[in-house]
Amino acid sequence: MKLRFLIFLIVSVALAFLLAKHDVTHVGIETSRYSTVESVLERGTFAIDDSFFTTPDKAERNGHFYGDKPPLVTFCAIALGRVLKCFGVRYLDGDYFRAVYLTGVFVFVISCLTGWFVYLGLRRRPRMPEGYRIAMSVLSVASTLVLSYAVTLNNHTPCAAALMGLILLLERGEETGMTRLRAFLAGIMTGLILNLEFVAGGVLGIAVFVFMLTAISPRRIENALMYAAGAGLMILLEAGMNMMSYGSPLPLYFFTHKPAFTEKNYLTYAFNILFGFEGFFLYMPALLFAGFACASERMRRDRVFMYMMISTVAAIILFAVGTSDYGGWCYGYRFLIPFAPVLLYYAAVYFGRPRPRLKRWHVFRLALVWGVLFSVVGVMNPWNAGYEGSSTPQNALPNHFKNGFLANAFVFCWQTLPHSALTQFFMDSVYGREYAMLYLMMELNNRNDHAGLRRVMEQVRDMEEATNTGQGNASGGTPE
Repeated sequence: MKLRFLIFLIVSVALAFLLAKHDVTHVGIETSRYSTVESVLERGTFAIDDSFFTTPDKAERNGHFYGDKPPLVTFCAIALGRVLKCFGVRYLDGDYFRAVYLTGVFVFVISCLTGWFVYLGLRRRPRMPEGYRIAMSVLSVASTLVLSYAVTLNNHTPCAAALMGLILLLERGEETGMTRLRAFLAGIMTGLILNLEFVAGGVLGIAVFVFMLTAISPRRIENALMYAAGAGLMILLEAGMNMMSYGSPLPLYFFTHKPAFTEKNYLTYAFNILFGFEGFFLYMPALLFAGFACASERMRRDRVFMYMMISTVAAIILFAVGTSDYGGWCYGYRFLIPFAPVLLYYAAVYFGRPRPRLKRWHVFRLALVWGVLFSVVGVMNPWNAGYEGSSTPQNALPNHFKNGFLANAFVFCWQTLPHSALTQFFMDSVYGREYAMLYLMMELNNRNDHAGLRRVMEQVRDMEEATNTGQGNASGGTPE
């Protein structure tokens, strides 16, 4: 086991150094956190008024602006930044690339713990080939959007790792008995998830508390109280971080992000976040095979499985009802990312049984390959410019760019093979040349790709000159 973990760690670190981003996009999810990190490390204040990271995701309090993101990830990045500062790596204007890169490396390795926890869970399942366990643990990252987002500073992929850790803890409790220590640690894990994702943490907090109370154990009341104590400790931790940041225990996120109940067609929105242009299952169709696990009587006897499936469905409903922006500028519907490895884990358990049905198994493998393709394309930029639902003005350019996969693929084709038939197909047949050129300018600016931005602006000028020349010839003028 120790050797396997060492191999896992080496591979994760190697991939982290290969894939982590060196720069920050203009999207508020990144800049809000980095502006706070830079302000604390370089000026000793949580106020981001003077940060060179400009962000739309902020809130004003007592005459100063503060980043509005849940604080745990930011505090961890600050702690890492202090360590890096001891080695001369600083968040200074124009010289922050190494700090951003090394922070991304750290986040990537933490995110890869998702795969390790999946492997440990599958090891508990009898008569399952070892190669299959390893493959599915790798695919729990590589075939989900965990891979896409792990290359940047974010809260979704660490939350995925925490959620798989919680499942592992509950499964061991069911197998060998839920002790008071395990119940307390389950509370810590659930509180950690709450610190990372409010909706996921809230749903799981209630579900696991009921899980403790309904256990067939004479210590279930004690375990439920120990669980509540662990979760409460993590809630106090978040309140303390908020107090340290801006003097209030309440998250600023609650003031800047409110549920959206009247700004959308519920059925259309739900379809698009699950199967449509930002579709959770469009990007990761292998997750749908967890439905076969739900239909399995053998799987339904697993209490942990049932509570996790109910929690996943509850989170999907809450996000479908309470959001309207498709997650903002992002690749796929990012809010549900923590649940992606959970669904794939249970699909892997279902297909890991002896003699799975061949037709389902072959389709499942194709779906896994599909997920790898979509996840790799997401690595190019998980925070890509695009449609934001009710937040996008009616005639704005992002209305024409709703699918993150196509947008990332188009930018990649233009950057690598600008004159290829595929690039021209994107420009002429998918988006239209004018919209395509404008989007390239928007997205390359978002990525801080200044060289690419100059190239596309030159192409725009050439197009304008050609158009003006054509108009001059049509009116009888003589081109110079």
